[in-house]
Amino acid sequence: MNQVLAKTGFQRVTGRLVRRLRRRYNDHCITILTYHSIAAEESVFTAGTGLRHHPGEFERHVDYLAANYNLISLRDLVGMLARREQPRRAVVLTFDDGYAGTLRQAMPILYRRRIPMTIFPVTSVIGNHDLLWQHKLAWLLANGHEARVADALRAEGWDVDDGDTPVADYVRRHYRIHLPRVLDAVLEMVGQRASALAAKYRPYLEPEEIAGADGEFVEFSNHTDTHPVLAALTIQQQLAEITAAGKTLTELTGRSPLALAYPFGLKAHYGEETQRLAQDTGHRAALDMRRRMNVGLVSPFDLSRRPAIHGTQREFEMMVETWPDNARGAPPMGEW
Repeated sequence: MNQVLAKTGFQRVTGRLVRRLRRRYNDHCITILTYHSIAAEESVFTAGTGLRHHPGEFERHVDYLAANYNLISLRDLVGMLARREQPRRAVVLTFDDGYAGTLRQAMPILYRRRIPMTIFPVTSVIGNHDLLWQHKLAWLLANGHEARVADALRAEGWDVDDGDTPVADYVRRHYRIHLPRVLDAVLEMVGQRASALAAKYRPYLEPEEIAGADGEFVEFSNHTDTHPVLAALTIQQQLAEITAAGKTLTELTGRSPLALAYPFGLKAHYGEETQRLAQDTGHRAALDMRRRMNVGLVSPFDLSRRPAIHGTQREFEMMVETWPDNARGAPPMGEW
């Protein structure tokens, strides 16, 4: 059947009909999409990452989703699952890391359509007094300091290969909690400080923006304080990351964060103890980034997200509809 659908053509009349029927057949599936930066121009922190979507591109995504799915808030989804109520063709929009464009660019697009959003900011960079470790690395690499970063990592005992593997790829595969200190040392070596770069570029949300956001449409939830790989930390360190972020968000918004989104979010980046910590610290849900299908009445602590693809509108629609793999349809709820 999949081969037949693939030959049918995504945009042909028959393809559109099959897609419409399949959406109804799969109406007990829950799609949670994740965006990062919504900005008209690329920055040194997003160049080459695929994490930036142009506001016009994002608006096309939203219009497609609104026409074909039920866009609901994460809070409503969690409440329905807790009451054992099945959402139908539900889509939830989330935004990671706390980029400034989430409120300045994405929020007006969604607000005009009365569509809710959930932002998972990294709380240590709110106010632009520091940079995420990934952004420190991005700035250093963009400004020709890859060799210095590699030397600093070797001095720390890291087996950085002199071959064809770029430092950025090596770091993303082997990141541990001490890396920010290494990157800060390299920045100082080249006459820069993360605080000065953050103040110059101001890539993140300001405290007053978060405090002043309309709570009916904008939810802020936990993405940790510094965006570490939680699985690389002790239980005490994980707890400190989660509680520090929760405290900051509670102070800014007046309510405790609803959910915890694991940084990076793949299976290697968190563990069962992290999920327990999410519950023990008062969160009502936890979300990964493993691109799994949420089918039926899943546990709120086992929700999976998909990063919004950076490509054409057609590629986005194919990603949301998992075309042509959705030909089989989602399995009945009783099989999950």
